[in-house]
Amino acid sequence: MQGVGFRANAIHQGRGLNIKGFVRNEPDGDVLLDVQGPTNDLKELLRRIGSSMERKINEILIDEREPLPDREKFSIRY
Repeated sequence: MQGVGFRANAIHQGRGLNIKGFVRNEPDGDVLLDVQGPTNDLKELLRRIGSSMERKINEILIDEREPLPDREKFSIRY
């Protein structure tokens, strides 16, 4: 889903939420959103992204795991 502004939109939609992590383009053309934070903030981020980009999202995979301590902010990785 590269080339449709997903990364910038994800960062915009994450403003005001207590989330940390990153969004980046993958070599296979997918976009990886790797975030952590309170459950309600994560659900709200996905709701916001889904509402703004619903026609561009083909699949969402959620992998719940322990938070990583090295995350400081939500940013775009290149």
